[in-house]
Parts: sequence; structure tokens; C-alpha cells
Amino acid sequence: MQQIEFDGLQPENTEWVKIMSSKLKDAKRFEIHCWEDETEEIAMALRCGELKETDWRGGKVIAGAITPELIGLLLTLPKPADTEVYHKMTPFFSIFLDNGFSSEHYGTELNQQ
Repeated sequence: MQQIEFDGLQPENTEWVKIMSSKLKDAKRFEIHCWEDETEEIAMALRCGELKETDWRGGKVIAGAITPELIGLLLTLPKPADTEVYHKMTPFFSIFLDNGFSSEHYGTELNQQ
């Protein structure tokens, strides 16, 4: 497994966008995981996918196909301003692609299985 971690030294999310862009090229499906109180983020993700039934208490999972709309959404999101707890690169708690790539803990941990 290959892992990249981002800390608070990145003033922008350009490196996250660059990595995500390359990983989206060979993916077909995605899952976005949000905490249930992240209503704006859930609504954003639902524009590109559908709610998936899970047993995750406290969270929602949105799943779907990789489309130009999803790619556009993910690659144009600004770096979140609320970085007190996490040095967020993305507003989504976790993004999983079917090619084994994941962006977790708001994009601070990137993994390739």
C-alpha cells in the first residue's frame, strides 16, 4: 500500500487535486462518505450519486459512477476554510474509488491499495 499524508503546510489543495485527477482516470465507480450532520456536503455528493444503504451509524454513503460531473465537482472544490481539527484538502470525509484509491480524513490521507 502506498500512502501520502498532508499536514497543515499546504495553503492550497492543488497537490490533492493533481493526485485525485490522475486516480480518477482509471476508476469507474466511487463512494463518498460524510458524517450525517454534513448536510451541505451530502447534498453536493448527491448531485453525482445516490444514497447507499449501509449500517454506518452517524454517517451517509453516496455511491455512483465516475462521470464528467463528478470529476468536475471534485477537481474544482476549493480547499475548505475550516481546518481547526483537520487540515482539510476536501470537504468530504472519505472518497473511495473502485481502483483501490482512497482519500480519507478530509483528504489528509491518500492511500493506494
